[in-house]
Amino acid sequence: MRGERPQGALLRERTLTSVFWILAVNVARAGLLFLVPWAVAWLGGPTEMGLAQLAWGVYAVALPVVSLGTRAAVLQRQELSQSYLSSVFVVNLAMGALTGAVLALGAPWIAGIGDGDPRLVAVLRWMGAVCFVFSLTVVQSSLLARRLEFRFLSLANLAGAVGGGAAAAVAALLGARAGAVGAGVAGYLVVSTTLLWIAGRWRPTLTFVPAEAMSAVRFGVTASLASFAFNLSMQLERFLFSALFGQAALGLYGAARNVNRDTLRNLMKVSDDVLMPGLSALQSDLAGARRYYLKAMRYEFLAFAPVALFMAVFARDIVLLVYGPEWLEVVPLVQVLTPLVLFTITRHTVGAVFLSQGRPDVQLRWSLLMVVFVAVYTLAGAPWGLFGAVTSISTLEGVGWVVSHRMANRLLELPFRRFLSNLGTPLAAALLFGAGLYLLKGVTGAGAAGPSWPALAAWAAGAVPLYAGVVHLLDAELSRSFWRTLADVLRSAAAGRGRAT
Repeated sequence: MRGERPQGALLRERTLTSVFWILAVNVARAGLLFLVPWAVAWLGGPTEMGLAQLAWGVYAVALPVVSLGTRAAVLQRQELSQSYLSSVFVVNLAMGALTGAVLALGAPWIAGIGDGDPRLVAVLRWMGAVCFVFSLTVVQSSLLARRLEFRFLSLANLAGAVGGGAAAAVAALLGARAGAVGAGVAGYLVVSTTLLWIAGRWRPTLTFVPAEAMSAVRFGVTASLASFAFNLSMQLERFLFSALFGQAALGLYGAARNVNRDTLRNLMKVSDDVLMPGLSALQSDLAGARRYYLKAMRYEFLAFAPVALFMAVFARDIVLLVYGPEWLEVVPLVQVLTPLVLFTITRHTVGAVFLSQGRPDVQLRWSLLMVVFVAVYTLAGAPWGLFGAVTSISTLEGVGWVVSHRMANRLLELPFRRFLSNLGTPLAAALLFGAGLYLLKGVTGAGAAGPSWPALAAWAAGAVPLYAGVVHLLDAELSRSFWRTLADVLRSAAAGRGRAT
């Protein structure tokens, strides 16, 4: 079986179509991952929210163990065979069963991070079964991503998001508030996995070749360790907050993350999913890879930075509308997380650079550094309480951002000055937009009589031309290019391009 790799114009067409479909599925996924914690917050309180955050943190750390980095191995390998894919499938299946068993049997011990709460024990055991289901999806989704056939992948995930939302709602209504996260993930995976296997063009055989399995594992295990370390760095703050400030404080932080950081991060998965196969297809063309990467970074910052600034300006309105007045402590946390969200817009893409260039060892070193950085950030601000720790994480992340991009840029032979200049106009546009929006909100007295969804929607609609005008004023050619590309994405999707050949 020959692994098809899109090149040239075909790569651009499939990338444009992929962006549309991945954006669609990640909007649905972000909605699901926003609504589940929201339901927990309304039906429970900060303590239940904290338990849900801990459960999600354990699950996120477990996923790289299940996949063992084989997704990256399938994407990066030049040629594929049926025996290679079947061998990888067996490896994932075994790791899914092992991880599930560890979570099920070790749940009482692992739940010590939440003071041994029996509700967390039950959720962790449920997550063990979910990990096994996830192992069935690794090869199928990797092959679709490799061919940039994100239309099929996205439709399966969209249906999964609907199923997951329904499962989470049922769990919450039945009183399993902390368990709503686990039920949502389970519903999502069961539905999406079923559809992937129905629509997929590949089936495993009984073939298992130890040498080919080891080939994937040798590449993948380093990538897996890197993903494990990176996910641990992302979840470590949750575990530390629970230990330092208690589960209720973690619940407040989780609610703040849910408003801007986690929601936007899920939308940013567009780059995660497209950049890895796209840059892998350009391994032999380093100049082309640099251009591809720089344009992706510039457009992504143009798209997401103004959303982060809008959420900061209207944080109080959003928190009151989403959570209610009992959660007003969340407002300053949302606002102080804004720098971290801006750093994340580009920093999350460096993993795709490491793996596409066949350097999981560099990704591992970077991920281990992130674990150390997050621990230092959190502990540095801990003496000033929850707000101090969140402020420390958000602002000191600038150090990690510089280190991350220097490591990635070195592999692409991309000067750091050129990388920074590429983001100069989008950053200036976002900051000017945020300042203008803040002044307009103050002058008009918006929200003084109490927030409302129609008023917030009106501000959001008005913010679009305001931001577009700022970008055009700073760089008219960049503005035209960005909107042309967006139009191309919609046209490509409407024409059905990028489908499997």
